[in-house]
Amino acid sequence: MKIFKNIFFGILIGIANIIPGLSGATVALILGVYEQLINSVSSIKKKTIDDIYKFRIKNLYNDLSLNFLIPIIIGICISAIIFAKALDYFELLEKNKKYTLSYFFGLILASIPLVFRMIEKFEKKHIFYFILGTFAAVTISILPGLQEENKNIFFIFFCGFIGIIGMIVPGLSGSYLLLILGNYNLLVKECVNKFHQDINALIYLSTFFIGMLFGLLTLSKFISWLLKKYRNETLAIICGFILGSLIFIWPIRSTESTALLEIVSPIKKELNLNGNLNSYINNNYKLIFLIIMGYFSLIFLENFSNHKKCIK
Repeated sequence: MKIFKNIFFGILIGIANIIPGLSGATVALILGVYEQLINSVSSIKKKTIDDIYKFRIKNLYNDLSLNFLIPIIIGICISAIIFAKALDYFELLEKNKKYTLSYFFGLILASIPLVFRMIEKFEKKHIFYFILGTFAAVTISILPGLQEENKNIFFIFFCGFIGIIGMIVPGLSGSYLLLILGNYNLLVKECVNKFHQDINALIYLSTFFIGMLFGLLTLSKFISWLLKKYRNETLAIICGFILGSLIFIWPIRSTESTALLEIVSPIKKELNLNGNLNSYINNNYKLIFLIIMGYFSLIFLENFSNHKKCIK
């Protein structure tokens, strides 16, 4: 039963990694498996390579917590293949993008107090770290993206390394970072859908995953160290990342830009026309409903995962 539970968690983490603006690490944090996931990956060392070479399955199973890690990876792979196709089929990021983002906006919004409660002893200095994390996430959100795809192998490797940052740091979106780098469509949509037919797509995807693996092995050790040495400060920064990341996925905007002006302008327009927010709410009641639905979905996820046992 626990295996299927972890596969399900992996699927949810994988879905978040695919949607621009969402962070798989944030979902892992919500589900209560984030720290265990980071510790499992960061435990990989030279001895692990030797165990793989000599086929010491028992050592690998114990050192890497494979009974936990493998189901998570299986779930992520399932979502990467199936959900990537579902995005296109149901047009979840095209015609129905604002509805998709509305649900996840509510879910991520509700995660902020959850993460705050994980800080064991809140101090004034944590407010500074929270503001710092928020500022960093907002700054990333307004960076101009590259306009053209880059199929250079070394750049695709770099995309994998940068993309994994968003996948292991809560509040930062790996998919959004790929959008900034200009290779989101190439790597997440085209290559995933064509790798079994096109050798070039397979090469690009393999290079991308190698870059991700390299980034995962190096950065996970650093994050694991931060959580052990400066846990409360790190969680405060993560809270800021999550709050700042909401600008990525605010569903009601006048353009695709994440500039603050494009987020505020629809509200400002309604105020100028009607003098109140009533028409704004009436025109967007479906989106507001989905935000509320996403918010309360987190309560279910929190109870289901029993996250408090995992991050202490």
